[in-house]
Amino acid sequence: MGSLELKKTKRKALIWLCLSLLFLFFTFLSGWIIKFYRDYQNLSYYDLIGNKTSNANILKERGFPFSFLIISDTHNSKVAENLLKLAMNKGDVSFLIHIGDFVNSPNLLDHRFFQMNLSMEIKPSFPIFLAPGNHDIEYFPSNRGKNHHRVTPEVFDSIYGSRSFHFIFNNCLFILCEIDPRRPTDYLDYLHDTLSQKGEGRRYIFIFIHYPPRRLVRDKGKSSLPDEEKFFELVESFKVHTCFFGHYHGYRRISTKGVQMIVLGGGGGGLKSWQPEWGKFHHLLKINVHEDMISEDMLIFKDNNIDVAREVKRFAFFNLFPIIEHRAWSLYMVSLLFLVWGTYFMKRFFFYSLKKENREGPEKS
Repeated sequence: MGSLELKKTKRKALIWLCLSLLFLFFTFLSGWIIKFYRDYQNLSYYDLIGNKTSNANILKERGFPFSFLIISDTHNSKVAENLLKLAMNKGDVSFLIHIGDFVNSPNLLDHRFFQMNLSMEIKPSFPIFLAPGNHDIEYFPSNRGKNHHRVTPEVFDSIYGSRSFHFIFNNCLFILCEIDPRRPTDYLDYLHDTLSQKGEGRRYIFIFIHYPPRRLVRDKGKSSLPDEEKFFELVESFKVHTCFFGHYHGYRRISTKGVQMIVLGGGGGGLKSWQPEWGKFHHLLKINVHEDMISEDMLIFKDNNIDVAREVKRFAFFNLFPIIEHRAWSLYMVSLLFLVWGTYFMKRFFFYSLKKENREGPEKS
């Protein structure tokens, strides 16, 4: 009978220990989420992210050479974060240009997550300009998600500034074009006007558009640049040096009548099984601009292991933060409850441990 009671006591002590450790873990986890939420709420982020005149004005011209980064189709991925962290260690960079699909869907939470990761994980000290992609803006009304979370063209403008944008840096012209599916060829008017008014006498001209020309990716199934023949005529006549594109999750390039055409959509989005192996890797480009030449440094990232901490952050951001918005006190209450229960279960564990020792004592003697 004593042996049976001892086994029951041991079993109860083990149960209380497991419960205690579980609830203390939940206490730690909820405390970590509270800190994450407070950091998110207190961020003075977004200032350097977007097509704003203020961002172009803070660029410090020091002449040639200078460097800038280009990435595309990151889709809020961990791979993109790793690529950008690698790029931070590659010397002085003046700015970053993202050629679209920085999020998975045109949802306000996706965009906030994108901005938050840049501000908290990458922490760039330079401006980030954006050429929107097909995943970034919801151009046509739909029932997808809550209406107040939809990122329409107007919401995008309020967050990031102009969808099409240009600036001059070190006598080089940079033009970012939106492709609006409601008026797909309007980009040609913006491009023509900007090249006509700002292009003369520039040392280099660079253009950034999410959709690549069909002849560049040679894929009939993907969306491509509207009215691309007029586009080629335009960039060739104004002697554009390089055009950069995304959308296609890989790397490709051609040269046509002196104009370089580069697709670099491997910034972190899924690599498709139907893609040819050549160019099928995750990457970003660092462009080094010299007075008499331009060179490229390609950064490649292959490791795609699961980051548990990031997945917990992602879950909290998309599933918990919308619930506790304006009710942050609920997080503190839950954390306190976990702590109280964890402490209580630990006390029960010690109680049964002592009871077990008292029972073992007489039996051993």
